[in-house]
Amino acid sequence: MNLKNLTHIAYHRFLFRVNDYFLCQNGLADRAINYYIQCQDNVEGKLEPFYTLLVNLNHDKNKIWEAIQPGTKSEIASFVKNQSYEHRVQTNLSKTELLKFIKLFNQFAKHKNIRRAEKERLIAYHKHQILAISWIRQNNTFICINFYRLTRERATNLHSFHLKHALPAHYSQSHFGRAHRALHWLDIVTFKEAGVACYDFCGWYHGHEDKALLNINRFKEQFTGHKVKEFSGVIYKNKFLLFLKRLK
Repeated sequence: MNLKNLTHIAYHRFLFRVNDYFLCQNGLADRAINYYIQCQDNVEGKLEPFYTLLVNLNHDKNKIWEAIQPGTKSEIASFVKNQSYEHRVQTNLSKTELLKFIKLFNQFAKHKNIRRAEKERLIAYHKHQILAISWIRQNNTFICINFYRLTRERATNLHSFHLKHALPAHYSQSHFGRAHRALHWLDIVTFKEAGVACYDFCGWYHGHEDKALLNINRFKEQFTGHKVKEFSGVIYKNKFLLFLKRLK
């Protein structure tokens, strides 16, 4: 696994030039669209607080395991010990393979009525060799899948989903739950062994009203209670995009 130290990439989104800055202190807003993702500082005072949960992969594997909630450890152990499965973390995907995984996520997103994958960003991450996709497969069928922005500093979980909507008659709901938790654990172990510093669940809902997001919080909190505050947002320099933003 070839880990990079990148905190910035540049690419095009349709007609616009884009900066992606991530896990950085600052970055020059010199393109039409400038994304600041989980940065340490509130750049130009235009970003919003972003909370996330981290697992320190420099800790001993047993210490990481012990921090997981007991019920979750039981579910993971049950799946790993009693199921026949394939697990893989892929960092050398072909573009064709990447597009197939994006299609699977978009089908899930449509079923859940959530935002589709940002294809241009994922393709740019793939081009810069900082994209990883992991999966668990049983009987040659994908059960659950994770997308990551992968650098030496962090494995950041961009998308995490199961295929329950596509396989309603194959496995029980609890089976997908165990597989999904096992996937996160197996990925954590893989990234630790590769030398990544932190596993990042990429978001913790800082609110009280959205029940779906609160449920996602509870899922993530099964693995770690280490919460940090960072800053994320977008700074537009293109006059047309600034005009559209004001209209909204």
